[in-house]
Amino acid sequence: MSSPGTPSKDAAWFSARLLSWFSKAQRDLPWRRTRDPYAIWVSEIMLQQTQVATVIDYFKRWMRLFPTVKALAGANEDAVLHAWQGLGYYSRARNLRRGAQEVVQHYGGAVPSEVSALLSLPGIGRYSAGAISSIAFDQPTPIVDGNVIRLLCRFFGLAGDPTRAPLKNEIWRLAEQLIPPKKARDFNQALMEMGATCCTPKQPLCAKCPLAARCRAHQTNAVTRFPQLPARSKVSHERHVALLAEKKGAFLLEQQPTHAPRWAGLWQFPHGKVAPKQAPLSVALALARAAQLQISKPERRISLKHTITRYRIALEAFHCRVSTSAKGEKPMDRSLRWVRPEELLRYALPAPHAKIARALLLASDKAGA
Repeated sequence: MSSPGTPSKDAAWFSARLLSWFSKAQRDLPWRRTRDPYAIWVSEIMLQQTQVATVIDYFKRWMRLFPTVKALAGANEDAVLHAWQGLGYYSRARNLRRGAQEVVQHYGGAVPSEVSALLSLPGIGRYSAGAISSIAFDQPTPIVDGNVIRLLCRFFGLAGDPTRAPLKNEIWRLAEQLIPPKKARDFNQALMEMGATCCTPKQPLCAKCPLAARCRAHQTNAVTRFPQLPARSKVSHERHVALLAEKKGAFLLEQQPTHAPRWAGLWQFPHGKVAPKQAPLSVALALARAAQLQISKPERRISLKHTITRYRIALEAFHCRVSTSAKGEKPMDRSLRWVRPEELLRYALPAPHAKIARALLLASDKAGA
């Protein structure tokens, strides 16, 4: 199978069938109840690499906390990261805030409709710009994400790696040519909805698909062969240690620098990676030395597993008590804080550290009962 060239023969049929299906099958999602470009911008960024079911509550809470571009632009970064806590890929939240500040500074707080202007904002790429422009402003701008790639590769029988040119460019061209006049908003949402709910990666619902009659892959029983994506990177397994240093009922948190490769700007318990053949206990002791703490022997308290893209992390948390009689203790660094269990969750913590914090809070509640 090869590229179909111009899709003019199928375009009208394709869009009519897809729009008819969407009018009946679309999910009732909170960001579909508004045409506020700011709300649509937030939803599109949240939906990157995150399932719809997860995003719904985050989106509602975010819009309560930061209901306008100006509200987000003026918000403290810690508050923004805390609102994002659990969604992962925290650079998305920082870019949203930076983008809001630029919109206030350069556009008077009104999200621009032009793709070129949207592309100039932090964290907005070609897909996000097209989604905001088309959904919020009904501009005939194409969108191509994983769902759209899968749908178009199957329908047109597009062979090759869709993440590389020239097929990548061909898919963008098709996505643009298929948009019906004055219906970009619904059409682009329908494309994404079809890929997310019907033309799924595994076990697609071809029997319910309104496009199956002309789908090249379906006609040749080759649906699972498309798209022809490159092999995924191998999964890497890592072991990490967190130090639960306790002093007078409070636990030590440290803030990651803004340039950190992972969890930048977030607060966490002192944390380190376990090297091959290294004992986790030795890492816990090294973390205490780095923080210049005099401690009791650390004891393993909590073990959990966490996944970040292709990484599988086994995290062990070691508890220790910090001596309060040490003389000449140096002043605390601004990136370090002693925090009581009931206050831990007020900080923006990475997901695994938030789990540890909840466990400490539960233990504290039981002890105080």
